[in-house]
Amino acid sequence: MTITFLCKVVDNFGDIGVVYRLSKQISQISKNNIINLVTDDLVSFNRICSKINPSLEYQQLDNLHIFNWNSYDYCYSHFKNNDGKALEVILECFQCGRPDWMEKILFEDKLQHTVQIIMLDYLTAEDYAETFHCLESLTRSKSVKKVNFMPGFTQKTGGLIIDDLWKTHFPRDCNGPVLFFTYEKDFIPYFKALNRWNRKDTKLLLAQGKGRQSFINCYNQTDKKQNNFSVKELEFINQDEWDLLMQKCSILVIRGEESLSRACLSGIPFVWNAYPQSEEYQLVKVKALLERMRNCFNTQDFAVIERFWIAFNTNEKDVSEVEREESFLDFLNKSEELVYGFVRFAEELRKNGDLATNLMTYIEKNVII
Repeated sequence: MTITFLCKVVDNFGDIGVVYRLSKQISQISKNNIINLVTDDLVSFNRICSKINPSLEYQQLDNLHIFNWNSYDYCYSHFKNNDGKALEVILECFQCGRPDWMEKILFEDKLQHTVQIIMLDYLTAEDYAETFHCLESLTRSKSVKKVNFMPGFTQKTGGLIIDDLWKTHFPRDCNGPVLFFTYEKDFIPYFKALNRWNRKDTKLLLAQGKGRQSFINCYNQTDKKQNNFSVKELEFINQDEWDLLMQKCSILVIRGEESLSRACLSGIPFVWNAYPQSEEYQLVKVKALLERMRNCFNTQDFAVIERFWIAFNTNEKDVSEVEREESFLDFLNKSEELVYGFVRFAEELRKNGDLATNLMTYIEKNVII
């Protein structure tokens, strides 16, 4: 069987990060199948996997076959060969659409075999993930089948990617650094909270990305000699190195689906910076995830988490600097007591199984080639 992942890079590195992790995991658990990864941005892919050469139309990385989405002639020739048998199962990730050369093969060249498209959607804790999981839909050809497959936080979804490094609980370093990987923010209230934290000389790790410049601008407004913390700016690092770095932290302030899923499996106290949306729709997503976590904590402890997460994700014009500072300070001071709940949440997620394994089980049971 040939399985082809499609990925358009929309939000820097999160999309290709998830697809690379998932395709790599499937290539390891399903060694008898051919696994292709087609992406439109090999430069971004290179930032999280330095072995990728952005200039090539085709390259092989371990058990993965990597294709440049934009190489029309090369890809059309390769995937059209033998009546398009290279297109058996297509994983269309995050509503990315399909390349023009693939559309021609699927719908103009009149294939004589069945193609299964699996629409892998964004990770969400909202209830609709269960509703749409494994829901079939129509295409403009009877030879092309389509079904939704939803990652998620419950047993009625596909679960999270649980690769080797995240299969079991690991010891948390209570004195480890605090990782900041966020969108643009006013960080001054959070720096004030860090200066009041009862833990001294904390190291902050600043990741590359959209929030980097606003973090630096705010940090430069502080009195560095009086700060209770220091800052180390990180270079771009490979995905495996990023995983190891996250596991060495004591607190995670993260954004994006890729890092969110790792944080959820880490057992480390974390806050998720959801992508800001109009009419504060990001709060719907944040509250949905909080509800999945609620039963893992006692009422008093969860109130500390909920207060900070809501303040951190509310548009800054709608929440006071004092509330942002105080809610973060409470979270920091309570962080050691909150570990039990984050560990319990991670253990509950592992019970849902690995997304890659669940996906392959679905393909093997339901896909007719």
